[in-house]
Amino acid sequence: MEKFLTSEQVATLLQIHPFTVLKYLKSGKLPGVKIGRMYRIKESDVEKFLGGAAIKADPPKPDGTPESVAKSRTKPKPKKKQEKDPSPPQKDNYYLI
Repeated sequence: MEKFLTSEQVATLLQIHPFTVLKYLKSGKLPGVKIGRMYRIKESDVEKFLGGAAIKADPPKPDGTPESVAKSRTKPKPKKKQEKDPSPPQKDNYYLI
């Protein structure tokens, strides 16, 4: 028989908050069985969950040269600020009578 884990044990194993595990269980991202008021999760399901959550690398550029990869990872240059009009603002000439 396969070993089952509690949501708290899975949270400790994944180093996440227990509420996050419950959220994954309720949304169906992580399969589990609810027994009474507690969930039980198969060890193999946790391993499958981790396998699907692996970070995938960026796809290579069409030419695959290191220069194209380096260029794609450079930060964009900041935009230049628009210069203000150097002439002084126009004043309205109102006279109080």
